[in-house]
Amino acid sequence: SDHTNNTNPDDSAIETAARHELEEECRLTGGHWYRLCLPTVMDKYTTTMLSVYLVLDADPIHEDDAKPRDATEEGMQVVEGISVRELEHAIAMGEMTVVGAWAVQLALSKLRQLGEI
Repeated sequence: SDHTNNTNPDDSAIETAARHELEEECRLTGGHWYRLCLPTVMDKYTTTMLSVYLVLDADPIHEDDAKPRDATEEGMQVVEGISVRELEHAIAMGEMTVVGAWAVQLALSKLRQLGEI
Protein backbone atom coordinates (compact mmCIF):
# COMPACT_ATOMS: atom_id res chain seq x y z
CA SER A 1 0.00 0.00 0.00
CA ASP A 2 1.13 3.53 -0.69
CA HIS A 3 1.30 6.24 1.93
CA THR A 4 2.69 9.03 -0.25
CA ASN A 5 -0.46 11.19 -0.49
CA ASN A 6 0.12 12.18 -4.12
CA THR A 7 -1.70 15.43 -4.75
CA ASN A 8 -0.52 16.52 -8.17
CA PRO A 9 0.99 15.03 -11.33
CA ASP A 10 4.51 16.09 -10.32
CA ASP A 11 4.18 13.97 -7.16
CA SER A 12 3.34 10.94 -9.29
CA ALA A 13 6.36 11.52 -11.55
CA ILE A 14 8.63 11.96 -8.53
CA GLU A 15 7.39 8.75 -6.95
CA THR A 16 7.82 6.87 -10.24
CA ALA A 17 11.41 8.10 -10.43
CA ALA A 18 11.97 7.04 -6.81
CA ARG A 19 10.59 3.57 -7.55
CA HIS A 20 12.99 3.24 -10.50
CA GLU A 21 15.91 4.37 -8.33
CA LEU A 22 15.01 1.80 -5.66
CA GLU A 23 15.05 -0.93 -8.28
CA GLU A 24 18.24 0.26 -9.99
CA GLU A 25 20.28 1.00 -6.90
CA CYS A 26 18.94 -1.37 -4.24
CA ARG A 27 17.47 -4.16 -6.37
CA LEU A 28 14.12 -3.82 -4.55
CA THR A 29 10.53 -3.27 -5.67
CA GLY A 30 7.09 -2.76 -4.17
CA GLY A 31 6.69 -2.41 -0.44
CA HIS A 32 4.99 0.22 1.69
CA TRP A 33 6.07 3.73 0.70
CA TYR A 34 6.25 6.74 3.02
CA ARG A 35 7.19 10.16 1.67
CA LEU A 36 9.41 11.73 4.33
CA CYS A 37 9.61 15.26 2.94
CA LEU A 38 8.35 17.45 0.17
CA PRO A 39 10.76 17.86 -2.75
CA THR A 40 13.46 20.26 -1.66
CA VAL A 41 16.59 21.79 -3.17
CA MET A 42 19.60 19.70 -2.21
CA ASP A 43 21.73 22.69 -1.17
CA LYS A 44 22.21 26.36 -1.95
CA TYR A 45 24.75 25.64 -4.69
CA THR A 46 22.47 23.61 -6.94
CA THR A 47 18.94 23.44 -8.27
CA THR A 48 18.88 19.65 -7.92
CA MET A 49 15.67 18.64 -6.18
CA LEU A 50 15.68 15.88 -3.59
CA SER A 51 12.83 13.70 -2.38
CA VAL A 52 13.19 11.22 0.47
CA TYR A 53 11.09 8.09 0.92
CA LEU A 54 11.12 5.24 3.38
CA VAL A 55 10.16 1.87 1.91
CA LEU A 56 9.26 -1.03 4.18
CA ASP A 57 8.77 -4.67 3.20
CA ALA A 58 10.10 -4.26 -0.35
CA ASP A 59 10.65 -7.36 -2.45
CA PRO A 60 14.12 -8.24 -3.78
CA ILE A 61 14.73 -8.37 -7.53
CA HIS A 62 17.32 -10.72 -9.00
CA GLU A 63 20.25 -8.82 -10.50
CA ASP A 64 19.46 -10.17 -13.98
CA ASP A 65 15.85 -8.90 -13.81
CA ALA A 66 16.51 -5.42 -12.38
CA LYS A 67 16.81 -2.16 -14.29
CA PRO A 68 20.43 -1.56 -15.28
CA ARG A 69 22.56 0.77 -13.20
CA ASP A 70 24.14 3.77 -14.88
CA ALA A 71 27.91 4.28 -14.92
CA THR A 72 27.93 6.19 -11.63
CA GLU A 73 26.04 3.36 -9.90
CA GLU A 74 28.18 0.46 -11.09
CA GLY A 75 29.74 -1.39 -8.20
CA MET A 76 27.08 -0.25 -5.74
CA GLN A 77 26.64 -2.67 -2.90
CA VAL A 78 23.51 -3.08 -0.79
CA VAL A 79 24.43 -3.46 2.88
CA GLU A 80 21.89 -5.19 5.11
CA GLY A 81 21.53 -5.59 8.85
CA ILE A 82 22.85 -2.22 9.99
CA SER A 83 21.59 -1.28 13.45
CA VAL A 84 20.28 2.13 14.48
CA ARG A 85 23.31 2.51 16.72
CA GLU A 86 25.65 1.79 13.79
CA LEU A 87 23.84 4.34 11.60
CA GLU A 88 23.99 7.00 14.29
CA HIS A 89 27.69 6.26 14.84
CA ALA A 90 28.40 6.55 11.10
CA ILE A 91 26.67 9.93 11.03
CA ALA A 92 28.54 11.19 14.10
CA MET A 93 31.89 10.04 12.66
CA GLY A 94 31.29 11.79 9.33
CA GLU A 95 31.14 8.52 7.42
CA MET A 96 28.04 9.68 5.50
CA THR A 97 27.31 12.65 3.30
CA VAL A 98 25.20 15.38 4.87
CA VAL A 99 22.34 14.53 2.53
CA GLY A 100 22.61 10.83 3.38
CA ALA A 101 22.69 11.56 7.10
CA TRP A 102 19.64 13.82 6.77
CA ALA A 103 17.75 11.08 4.92
CA VAL A 104 18.71 8.53 7.58
CA GLN A 105 17.49 10.85 10.35
CA LEU A 106 14.15 11.33 8.55
CA ALA A 107 13.82 7.56 8.15
CA LEU A 108 14.69 6.83 11.78
CA SER A 109 12.14 9.40 12.92
CA LYS A 110 9.43 7.77 10.78
CA LEU A 111 10.38 4.28 11.99
CA ARG A 112 10.05 5.48 15.58
CA GLN A 113 6.69 7.08 14.78
CA LEU A 114 5.52 3.77 13.27
CA GLY A 115 6.76 1.82 16.28
CA GLU A 116 9.22 -0.15 14.15
CA ILE A 117 12.19 0.83 16.33
